[in-house]
This record gives sequence, C-alpha cells and structure tokens, in this order.
Amino acid sequence: MNSLLTHPDIIRAEQIQVPEGWDPAIRLFSIRYRSSDCEVEGFAAFPPEGESPWPAVVFNRGGNREFGTLRPGAVCRYAAAGFAGFGSQYRGNAGGTGLEEFGGADVDDVIKLADIALELPCTRKEGYYMAGHSRGGMMTYLAAARDSRIKAAAICAGVSDARIMYYSREDSMKQVCTELIGGTPEELPAEYDRRSATMFADRIIPPLLICQGTDDWRVIPAQAYYMDSALAQAGKDHKLIIYPGADHSLKGTGAYDEVIAWFNAHPL
Repeated sequence: MNSLLTHPDIIRAEQIQVPEGWDPAIRLFSIRYRSSDCEVEGFAAFPPEGESPWPAVVFNRGGNREFGTLRPGAVCRYAAAGFAGFGSQYRGNAGGTGLEEFGGADVDDVIKLADIALELPCTRKEGYYMAGHSRGGMMTYLAAARDSRIKAAAICAGVSDARIMYYSREDSMKQVCTELIGGTPEELPAEYDRRSATMFADRIIPPLLICQGTDDWRVIPAQAYYMDSALAQAGKDHKLIIYPGADHSLKGTGAYDEVIAWFNAHPL
C-alpha cells in the first residue's frame, strides 16, 4: 500500500507479519500518524483478495495506557471480512507522544485515523464503519456523536456511563479515572458527563449495535440497559444483543459475527 507511505499525516508505515491464525495474505502495517500535535501509533490491515476500494472500519481498543494495547489481530479480523481495518493506540501509548485522556482529546486520534483512511485510494469514500470494545465503546459513542461519516457503529461490552464505570469498579480503576480524567465524579462532574453517552444519546448519528454479556464485571450490564433506554427515548436506530453468561471478553459468543452482519446490513 504505497499510499500509506505517501500520505502527509503518516510518519511511518511498515509492513509486518500477520499473526498466527489469520490469512497470511492479509497486508498488515504498523503505522505512526499525526493527530493534532501528537504522534500516534496504530495498525492498518487490508483484505487478502478482492478489488479495492474497500469499505473502511476504525476499531477502537479498550483498556488504558499500556493495559489492553491494540493487537494486530483486531484489525486483521476486519480485513479478513473484506474491510480495510484501522486501529489506534491513542496518544501517549505504545511509544506515541502526548497524554491519553480516556475519552478527552484522544477522541481526535480516532477521528484523524478515519480522515486518513478515507483519503487513501483503496477505500470507499461514501463513509466508514466504527467498532469499539470496552473503553473503545466509549470512544465509539463519542465519535458517533461527532462524525456524520460513520455509516454504522458497533459497541461490544462498551462504557456508556462514566459515572457507573467509576462507582462499579475496584479502587485501581478509580485511580486510573482520577489520573486520566483529572479527578473524581464529584470533583469533575462535567468531565464524566461528557464521557457518558447516556447523557447525549440524542446526538448519536449512525445506527448502533450494542453487544453485552450478563456476567461482565468490568462493564456491568446496566450500562447497556441504560444506553438502550436512552437511545429508544431519543428515537435512535439501534439494536441491543444480550449474551447470557458471557463475560467482558464476549468470547464464545457470536458478537463479532453480529458486528460484521450489522455493517453489511448498512451498506455504503
């Protein structure tokens, strides 16, 4: 993909080996790109066969800082399904510059990656898709309230209410929130509201798929239920799928097949 190498906001694009278990013909790249005044690490993957231009998917990772860093397989999954897959580590992580804000200015890194994706000759220009897991779900909600180019979005075990996340988690996660957001919900209520899609469901633009396991303790099911209610009240096109007994990983469920089906049901 020579266009990656020549894009003005791509600092580095290095083809790397596809992880075991994925089609070795997938073209996988480690990338470093500019977002505002930061340099951000990420991955891009392109289908092993078929003619471009392909529809693009931006996948948003979970975790924070070096916990839950984006794995190459996350974008290979979409390349294997016929999409051009892109994913960001967010600013300040995996060797990138700047400071992560857990749903603050780092949302710009997601939007910028979509800009780059849509400017490549190998992608469709009518729009793109977005998916996110866990904290990446929060990033997806935030982007979905800003970017009308998102044709459809999917959230798996995703944070929809930052206050619920804070109060339902252990002390170590509360410390993460305090460090990255800048304080507690009592100290910075507006910052937690700004990161809570339940507070701005009326501003969500694309159709949303929400996948949630009942045995998820990291993102408790109440977050999905409240978001489902908020979207319904706002009259938004969405679908909630609950997986009985599934944990935060959603392993053993058909969640990711449902994500691909959701995207295919909303063609560009």
